[in-house]
Amino acid sequence: MTNLKGKKVVVRGIQSGVFFGTLESIDGQTVELSNARNIWRWAGAANLNQIAIDGVNTASDYTRISMTVDTLVLTDICELIPLSEKAASILEEAPVWKI
Repeated sequence: MTNLKGKKVVVRGIQSGVFFGTLESIDGQTVELSNARNIWRWAGAANLNQIAIDGVNTASDYTRISMTVDTLVLTDICELIPLSEKAASILEEAPVWKI
């Protein structure tokens, strides 16, 4: 798993949800991401595997992706998938959802 350090990934936490960013470190179920965003909900992908390859439909009003934070530590990771360049670009350019 260490070969993913510095790569853009999507992660799913058991309770925390779905996030993407650049993998800085991993230790068991704990990961540190930089330039991280939360994917609150999405349209255009059936699951995280498809998100990692194709991205999401950012034109859909259903899709909700948070603003970027510089650093995020998650302690309950159960899934980690490297992002394709296409998916990373789509997710990074997605409009910021906030209230």
